[in-house]
Amino acid sequence: MILLVEDSPIFGTLVKSNLEKRLSESIYWAQSFAAAKKIIDERAEDIDVALLDLSLPDCDMGEVVDYAISHEISSIVFTSRFDIQMHKTIWGKGVVDYVLKDGPDSLNYLAQQIQRLRRNHKYKILVVDDSPMLRKLICRLLTIHRFPTVTANNGVEALQVLEQHPDINLILTDYNMPEMDGFELTRTLRRHHSQENLAIIGLSAQGDRHVSAKFIKHGANDFIAKPFYAEEFYCRVNLNIDNMERVAIIRDSSHRDYLTGLHNRRYFFSRMARIFPKAKQLCVAMVDIDFFKAVNDNYGHDVGDTTLCVVADLLRRHLPEDALIARFGGEEFCLCLCDRTDMAVFDLLEQLRLQVENTTISAGDNTFNITISIGVCCKKMATIDEMIATADELLYNAKQQGRNCTKVLE
Repeated sequence: MILLVEDSPIFGTLVKSNLEKRLSESIYWAQSFAAAKKIIDERAEDIDVALLDLSLPDCDMGEVVDYAISHEISSIVFTSRFDIQMHKTIWGKGVVDYVLKDGPDSLNYLAQQIQRLRRNHKYKILVVDDSPMLRKLICRLLTIHRFPTVTANNGVEALQVLEQHPDINLILTDYNMPEMDGFELTRTLRRHHSQENLAIIGLSAQGDRHVSAKFIKHGANDFIAKPFYAEEFYCRVNLNIDNMERVAIIRDSSHRDYLTGLHNRRYFFSRMARIFPKAKQLCVAMVDIDFFKAVNDNYGHDVGDTTLCVVADLLRRHLPEDALIARFGGEEFCLCLCDRTDMAVFDLLEQLRLQVENTTISAGDNTFNITISIGVCCKKMATIDEMIATADELLYNAKQQGRNCTKVLE
């Protein structure tokens, strides 16, 4: 739930309609401090984010900000009011952001900030500094933006923490620390972690101007001089997280089949290169849509594409989450299942086959059903290529014996 506190009917309507469209959710709107207090008192636990104007008919000094924060509500100040002292005072209260009403771009930024805030729990940040006071300050700032945090006193301890928490996405590290400084920590980390997978932001006193360049040369993504303003701190942290997300999207799209959204052949073999040597029990299956050419010939390629997407969706929904599923090309799919018996895999794939057989596909005014044939190899061989070739041969046998069946290596 988002709470909007805004006394202007025109601007409130604009913000409410824009955010409801962008975020696909209802916005609760209060036009006074008293109305906002009533909503907060009744529904504080349900309020995810509050968007707060500073100047209201019944308060003019930002009291609404204090009230929202006292109820542990993530608060974004959205106001046309700006002076340096007020700006500094509001940031000191622990707000998520201070956004000025200066046109349509501010509404776009506001929506992006809310979306970013809701994703931040996915990104764990390690704070490395030998000053307990600074560690506490930085962690407090990060917690306001909902980032999970862990801490370390120096570079040596940071490496140990990273080993215990391999899901860390970003490291904020001071330069001058005992045992291992920020430069050496950054250089050590870059031997095993790329900038795309682990962002590093260097920190140091403002007077050490040469430090920023040295941090970057050692492999840091960014640098923040101390002491820093909360606003700049958040901008740099969010920018680095945004960059990581963009890289992840590009990487993921290169691993996906453009039509079905399943992983592609290239990704399948990349993953198998890591899975195959360690797996003790492994099953590989080849799945092929029967008479798929007839679907294209009778109903057109658009319906053929729809058919492929229907089968892909059934594979996703029916198979376990740990199954590796890829479209190999055309109407052929390849599956890998680990740590399951031959019989368990056979039963699972037979249920899948029956589900496909019983699924009706629409083609304009007409409907039709399809079937699939499956070849399964559950005997681990010398290479994954051998297992795929065996499953492919069993698939061919299934086709020869009438289709719509599952053949397993005896």
